[in-house]
Amino acid sequence: MRLVHCLAALTFVIPVGASALTPEGVEIHLARDLQAAGVRAGARQIPILLVVTQEHCPFCHRIKEEILRPMLISGDYENRVLIRELLIDPGETTRDFLGRQRDARDFADDYKVWVTPTLLYLGPDGRELRPRILGINTLEMYGYYVDEGIEEALQRLRSGGAELYIPTEEDIGDWPAHWDESYF
Repeated sequence: MRLVHCLAALTFVIPVGASALTPEGVEIHLARDLQAAGVRAGARQIPILLVVTQEHCPFCHRIKEEILRPMLISGDYENRVLIRELLIDPGETTRDFLGRQRDARDFADDYKVWVTPTLLYLGPDGRELRPRILGINTLEMYGYYVDEGIEEALQRLRSGGAELYIPTEEDIGDWPAHWDESYF
């Protein structure tokens, strides 16, 4: 009789556990409300990894499928980073860290983001904690670079050194003086 109860219990546990571990069940949350994300990250003392993307960007899709979703599926990053995606296609909006509803491209422009994907490591207040990652250079090493960035941002945030990092022109790259519609 105990075996029947164990088998009955397993029929409920296995499907739930299996579906929770499949990539289809995991989504990267869109950055619709960065103020709320900042409050959540601040309460947990973790940085925000803001992934700036565009729908037509094949590299953005690749990063999400091969790097970020597996990170979320693993569960290893839950207490280390809050991952959000900022889609900057026309018509997309976000609530910024001050609670203002903004055009997503204008918000990205504040950070001088000019290429997608761009990964920004942000504190709960929206300040950059470390150099960003621009585009994709070597996909095989990308996960390592993301992990190193998370660790540096986490250490800087928890040590209270968020104010010590100021993005340089080298960190930002060849940012155009204004948005050029050819990027979209």
